[in-house]
Amino acid sequence: MSIDSVFSPFAATSIGRTHRIFLPVLAGWLVLSVGCYQGSSPSTPQTTVPILIILLSDQDISVRRTAADSLGKIGDLSAEPFLLRALHDSDGTVREAAARSFGRLPAFGQEAGTALMGLLRDSDVSVRRAAAQALGASESSLKPPSSVVSLLTSPDSTVRQTAAHVLLLVKTPEAAASLATAATDADPAIRQWAVAALGESGDQRAIPMLIDRLLHDPMASVRVEAAYRLGFVEGDSLAQTLDRVVHGEPSLDVRRWAEQSRRAVTKGSDSDSEPRSVPLTGPGPSR
Repeated sequence: MSIDSVFSPFAATSIGRTHRIFLPVLAGWLVLSVGCYQGSSPSTPQTTVPILIILLSDQDISVRRTAADSLGKIGDLSAEPFLLRALHDSDGTVREAAARSFGRLPAFGQEAGTALMGLLRDSDVSVRRAAAQALGASESSLKPPSSVVSLLTSPDSTVRQTAAHVLLLVKTPEAAASLATAATDADPAIRQWAVAALGESGDQRAIPMLIDRLLHDPMASVRVEAAYRLGFVEGDSLAQTLDRVVHGEPSLDVRRWAEQSRRAVTKGSDSDSEPRSVPLTGPGPSR
């Protein structure tokens, strides 16, 4: 029997017991070997992608999940409409794999962007996280900050947190005002994400809120984030505020980050400071 007859659309929907054993094995082999496809002949992905697309409709959840993940690793744009369907799979792990795969594609269309936006409200936190990362990681210009901003007022705190996460990843200055409101959210994780996003926005209007959170937030983790982000603001005007924190802040971590940032904004020597690429607590809450 040829492979074409085994993997025809008819066979995919009426597959027998033998094939039900064979397909998960094949899917596992594909995900293990998919890393070789990028460097192999152009015909190899063209042979593999159609098989993986068929496996996206398999009855076995693990097969669908592996197929979705493998399509992302191959990065073939022809898989986009099929991954789009997988975003609506009944199983959360498949939706997560499909969302993660969109983040690996060089670009995706408006329909996929809308579907990923919808997943920011998914009941599964892993799915929401994967969708947020896909929206932030894609090189596509289809980044809808206004739609994300609207989620900052959702009654669901996990949705608000995911929205702040997206705005951190896309680094959009348009959301500064809404992020300033989110920086005073009742949930400290949302406040920390918002502070991080404000710091990345590049909007000078974010500075007063960063200072406010550094001086007044009840959670040390949020104050650490604010202290860290202020270190990337140019000018000497913040030195006095940061110096005040260094000498009066009860949290050791906050004091240490305030000291690092004070040195940075005054362009002082930081040769004896800890590497900024290895943050003490952040930036960003646990992902």
